[in-house]
Amino acid sequence: DLHVMAQEVLRLQPGADHVVTGAVPLFLRTQRAVLDSLVTSSFLAFGIILLIFVVQLKSIPAGIVAMIPNIAPIVVVFGLISYYGIRVDIGTMITASIGLGMAVDGTLHFLEWFKKELAEGKSRHAAVASTVTHCGPAIWQTSWMIALGLLVLLPAELLLISRFGWLMAAMVGVAMLGDLVLLPQLLACPLGRLFEPAKRPPKSESVSAEDAIGMPSAAAAVRYSP
Repeated sequence: DLHVMAQEVLRLQPGADHVVTGAVPLFLRTQRAVLDSLVTSSFLAFGIILLIFVVQLKSIPAGIVAMIPNIAPIVVVFGLISYYGIRVDIGTMITASIGLGMAVDGTLHFLEWFKKELAEGKSRHAAVASTVTHCGPAIWQTSWMIALGLLVLLPAELLLISRFGWLMAAMVGVAMLGDLVLLPQLLACPLGRLFEPAKRPPKSESVSAEDAIGMPSAAAAVRYSP
C-alpha cells in the first residue's frame, strides 16, 4: 500500500525518487526473506527424509508411502491455518520442518518393528497388530509429553512464541495420529505389500503324528510339531 501511494505522488513529481526507511520496512523485508528460505528448507528436508526412507526400505514406492504419515501433520495443521485465515509468520513456518522431523522418529520406530515381525514369518496383518501393541504406548506417551511441554509457551506475551507453542503441540498430536492410525491402515491395505520382504522366511518343518511314531524319540522331539 505504501508503495502504491508513493507511486501516485511521484507521478506529480517527474524525476523524483523515494526510499522507504525505518524499522518496520526493514523487518518486513527480513521476514519475507526468512519465509522464502524456510519454504526452501522445508522442501529440502522433505527430499532428504524421503531419500532416507527409500534407502532404509530399499524401495522407492515404499519410501513414498512411508512419507504419507509424516506430511499429514503439515497438511492438516497448515490447512486449518489457511481455513481460519491465520497469518503466517516466521514462528509459523518453522513448525513445518520441525514437525516433519519429529514425525519421522515415530514412523521409523514403527516400520523397523513391523519389518522385524515380518522377518519372523508373521502375516502382514498380524505384524501390524503386534507392532501397534509394542510401539503404540511409547509413541503416544512421548508425543503427549512433548506436546504438553510445548504448551508451556502458550501464555507467552510475544505472539510469535505463543503461536509457535500451540502449533507445534498440534503438529505433535497429528503426527501421533498419523503413526498410530494412518500408518497401520496403510500397512494393512494392499499398499502394505510394498514393505514385505522379497523372500518370506521358510516355515519350520512339521510331520504328522503317524510319521513321528516310527522315529527315534530324540528325532521325534526335534521334528515333530503337533
